[in-house]
Amino acid sequence: MPSLLERPAAMVAIDSAFEPLPAASPETAHTGRIMLFAMLMTALVAAIGFTLGEDGTGWGLAADWASRCALLVFVAAMTVEPLSHLLRLPLLRLAARERVSLVMAFIAAMAISVALDLAPWLLAGKALAAPTFAYCIVTGAILVVMLFSNHPATVRLLGAPSWRAMQRIACAYFWTVFALTSMGRLIGPHRPDDWHGVALLLLAAAVLLRFGDALLLHWRGGLAEKVG
Repeated sequence: MPSLLERPAAMVAIDSAFEPLPAASPETAHTGRIMLFAMLMTALVAAIGFTLGEDGTGWGLAADWASRCALLVFVAAMTVEPLSHLLRLPLLRLAARERVSLVMAFIAAMAISVALDLAPWLLAGKALAAPTFAYCIVTGAILVVMLFSNHPATVRLLGAPSWRAMQRIACAYFWTVFALTSMGRLIGPHRPDDWHGVALLLLAAAVLLRFGDALLLHWRGGLAEKVG
C-alpha cells in the first residue's frame, strides 16, 4: 500500500477527513471528566428545553436541544486536531490530545438525545412514529460502532482497514444526519430558528478544515522529501 506522501492530495484529504487520532495516553487523557461535563451540560440544556415545550412537545424539544449539544461536541472533535496543526497554539495542542475524549463525550451526548426521542414511548407508552423509531435504532447501532471503534484495541483486533471503515461510516453518518436535519428545518414548514443555519456552517467548516489540514500535511511532506 502506498504511503501517505505517495498518494494524491485529494485521496489523502478524503482518507483523513473523519479519521481520529490514536487514543490519548493516560497522562493526558481526561475522558471521564470530559464525558461527565458533556453529559451534565446536555442534560441541563435538555431539561430547559423540556420545560419550555408546549402541548406535549416537551420531549421532542428536549431531544432536539440535546442533539444540538451533541453537534457542538461533534464539531469540536472533528476540528481540534486540524486547528492545532494550522494555528500551532499550545492550548490547541493540549486539546488535540483529548480528541478521543471528545469523541466519547459526543457519544454520551448523542445517546441522551436518542433516549429522549424514545422517552414518550418508554415512559408513557405513547405511539412512536416509524421514522423516529427507525432513526433511534440506526443511530443507537452507529453509536455502538463508534464506541467500539474508538477503543485503541480495535485496531489490533480488526486491523487498520476495518477500523478506518468503522470510523468513516460512523462519522459520515452523523455528519449527514446533522446536515440533513438542519437543511430540512431551514426549508420545511418550521418555526424560524437561526441555529440550523449556524449548524450547517459549522459542519461545512469542519470538513473544510480537515481537508485543508490533510492537503497542508501532504504539501509539507512533499516539500520535506524534496529538501531531503
